[in-house]
Amino acid sequence: MYQQTYFVEKRTGTFADVLAAYGLAAILDEILAQALGRESQRRVWIRDTGPYYKVELPEPIQKFWVDNCLPFSLVPFIKKKGVQPPHGMPIEWTRDFDGARQSYQTFFSTRQMTPAPDYPVLECIGDTKMQATNKTKNSFESYNAMALRWYQTLSKFTVNIEFILQMCASPGSNPDDLAVVWARKTGLPSKEAFVTASQLLNPAEGQGQNQPKANRLDTRMNLSSFWLFEYLKAAGMWMCAAPRKAAPPKNEPTREDWERADRKIYVLAPSNITLGAHKDVFKTFSSRLRNETSVKMDCIAALLYAATLLEYSEAGQYDELDFEGYGPAKVVAGFHVAQYKLLSRNAYTAINMAFLGLPAWTGDARSRKEVLDLRDVIEEHREVIDGIEESRSEGYNLLLSYRNFLLGQRWDDFFEFAAGYSHYAMSQLAQGQRWVPLFTTPSLRRLIMATNKSLRTIIESPGFQNVAYAIRHSTIIPQTRKARGGETLYDIRYGLGMDLKRKATVRDEFVAALANFIQSYNQENSQVLETRGQQMRKDLRTTDVEAVVGLVDEYGAEVVANLLVAYGYAREPRDEAESSEKA
Repeated sequence: MYQQTYFVEKRTGTFADVLAAYGLAAILDEILAQALGRESQRRVWIRDTGPYYKVELPEPIQKFWVDNCLPFSLVPFIKKKGVQPPHGMPIEWTRDFDGARQSYQTFFSTRQMTPAPDYPVLECIGDTKMQATNKTKNSFESYNAMALRWYQTLSKFTVNIEFILQMCASPGSNPDDLAVVWARKTGLPSKEAFVTASQLLNPAEGQGQNQPKANRLDTRMNLSSFWLFEYLKAAGMWMCAAPRKAAPPKNEPTREDWERADRKIYVLAPSNITLGAHKDVFKTFSSRLRNETSVKMDCIAALLYAATLLEYSEAGQYDELDFEGYGPAKVVAGFHVAQYKLLSRNAYTAINMAFLGLPAWTGDARSRKEVLDLRDVIEEHREVIDGIEESRSEGYNLLLSYRNFLLGQRWDDFFEFAAGYSHYAMSQLAQGQRWVPLFTTPSLRRLIMATNKSLRTIIESPGFQNVAYAIRHSTIIPQTRKARGGETLYDIRYGLGMDLKRKATVRDEFVAALANFIQSYNQENSQVLETRGQQMRKDLRTTDVEAVVGLVDEYGAEVVANLLVAYGYAREPRDEAESSEKA
């Protein structure tokens, strides 16, 4: 029972497992802090080992540490109108929901008071419609029930800690097996050993069809669980969850729209990180993640966390974030995401669960320069995604393609996004928007080389680069020039990228379409030179065409077309200067 390593089995495959792992790590860290001193260099590791999470301590827990541990609480009782803690509960063991909400509103109206960093967690747990803190007759609902039981069993505090250590002492153990033993040890009724497994902490459980196999029809039954195991999940909620509201996809959502908006809870799944590093990075990430429309927020969350992680890596505060020979995905796996919809007037219901991985295309950053370059790539992606309006069907479909890329790391999804975004960017510029964020060619190269080094021959081919240049100077550069009120010497070829991608399903049709574009591109150059006496863009040569056709024969038309569209609608670092000239 008193050992150096403890375990949390992945029993559900949802964020409930992650919450329990972080809750366990937090309790073990508090025991160490009291025993070794709060200024001690405690490295509590949380590792994903496949079937379970492993929490490793710098040294084994000692029995006298547990025996002499002063009572603490990691699950504060949420007090609000009509829901008050029992007399005598320490004030530091409670959180004032109504007061925190008032402070939050004051912050937005006056900017004179900074809200607590964990306010989104408090706001989510305390929401009456989440059914976690309400009072029903003479009892409290799930979350507050656990906070209250922890206080009511204060005289059994050491026993509670011992049972937590015991139920996590070995992989594969079932916490519910200890429930009756705990009741016997404390002298309490066996029913006091269980609490309802709320959907707040257990998105796959609660009322509804919640059996592993659909062999029963008791869909109105709530599942119950050993309360100390649920306590770990509740503690973990404050450690690794970022609840947000999905912004209504409207230009000016009303207060009623916000009241009925879906809730989303992002729970960070670790790969190999210390609790100390996690706390700092996650606090910064959570303070920056704002409410967004549903799909966009998923994309932003993954990109924002990766960028924050790299920011801490650059600062060099934590050894495990140095990324010497590995990338961010080796430290953190990604986010479990649960979406809750207000299906009735009084209760949210979990309707969807997914796992959102960190960008695996980040690759490895082996030097400070590579860390900085990688941050630039991610920030560029964030800027592009942030500029897409989900309220428009085109924008929604684009964001779905990009999210699919994050979910499955499939390049087909990225190229689908890149082709669609080429049309979207041109459309935005045509409507008078003076600036639209674009990918840059160096970031695309970094993106592709991180996971698709086999494509290096294509993107480094001079012929490929010259044709991409021609596409760029026939589409995005003159369109940008026009949007800014400048003169354009050349025709703007709307739909070129989508047309090339569409023709790429048949090799000969793609080659013919590309040849027609190159012929008309060179012809237009000649006409401008003849009429204006100057030529602002370079011609394509026969060798460029031959090089691209050779790449098509070796790699296939679709691969080459996808890369041409992505590169052709990207911005070269020097394009800002070029687009200010006559193009």
